[in-house]
Amino acid sequence: MLIKLKNFLLLAVAIAFSASTIGLGQEEGYNPAFEIGSGEDDWWTAYPDQHQNASLPADHPDWVLDELEDKPLLILVHSSNCVPCLVQIPRIESAVARFGDSISYHDVLAQGAGFKEALDILNVYDPRGGKQYVPTNIFITLAEGPDGEVDVAWHSKTDIMSQEDIDSYLKDAIYYHKKNIDSWD
Repeated sequence: MLIKLKNFLLLAVAIAFSASTIGLGQEEGYNPAFEIGSGEDDWWTAYPDQHQNASLPADHPDWVLDELEDKPLLILVHSSNCVPCLVQIPRIESAVARFGDSISYHDVLAQGAGFKEALDILNVYDPRGGKQYVPTNIFITLAEGPDGEVDVAWHSKTDIMSQEDIDSYLKDAIYYHKKNIDSWD
């Protein structure tokens, strides 16, 4: 019984410590894993180098801009019959469980009634433009662009992402959002 109580207390302490580190965007000295730019892994304020519309601004949907008033946004576009989606969904759900209070999450099933919404989202946030693929993971925040103005920044990646990369983009999204929300028009 004492061992179970000890294990329970250790688990409670670990959860409390983990919860205290979730708001990583507030920490002094936090260095984002990914920078603002136009490379494949960067946060983009215009379409990235690999996109057919490289350097042009994106036309962000109004609902995305509304969500950004409060917190950064994670969107997962997936289907129920693709193997990579079945691997990616639990990773995204795990991240949402850890970061849920600090982010907005939008799950889009690219089938049936969700098909049009998925196409609308992918038309804006597909990382290459053109042929669209699921799963597509989209992270959206606010960041200072090359002109010094705070703008919507996003990163999207198709296919399976590692848990580490998902968490890194979410930590960055929280950091950039907290840093820039007061300067966003």
